[in-house]
Amino acid sequence: MTLSEITESVHVDATPDEVWSVVTDVRRHPEFAGPKSITKEIEFEGPLEIGAHWLAHEKFGPQTFDAPSEVTMVDPAHDFSWVSLLPVREKSRGTGGRVYWDYHLEPEGEGTRLSHHMRVEEPARGAVSLKALYKVLNMPKRQREGILTSLGNIKDVAEHEHPHGTL
Repeated sequence: MTLSEITESVHVDATPDEVWSVVTDVRRHPEFAGPKSITKEIEFEGPLEIGAHWLAHEKFGPQTFDAPSEVTMVDPAHDFSWVSLLPVREKSRGTGGRVYWDYHLEPEGEGTRLSHHMRVEEPARGAVSLKALYKVLNMPKRQREGILTSLGNIKDVAEHEHPHGTL
């Protein structure tokens, strides 16, 4: 069952290749997500390809944990997708307990339409407490704010690190 599903997008005044070079710099994702993000650091040694893994070091309140992710799609300058495992025991995760992420890029005028999508699937066991946490902390609202922060920061980086047409 889906706990949360969010998609937001932004126009970026940079080419799809320029935006792609930013969104696929996985180690910079915590920077793009901003200081309110639970992800503090990502260990990744590329190359970026289907099946590649990274480990996100995360902090939520006083708790720290590691969340592994796996790349599920790489379509250069178009789609980058991955799945992250929720910090629950593997035996309790079942077919759920995952977060699916995607960046989708489309040419738009002289720039790029960048969309960011996430879908949270509840774990097979332990869903009751996770649902309660989502409700009490208003997680979908926080997740939308996080996605909007990431999109804004990626836009800023892509537009400043790659002035239009300089990649």
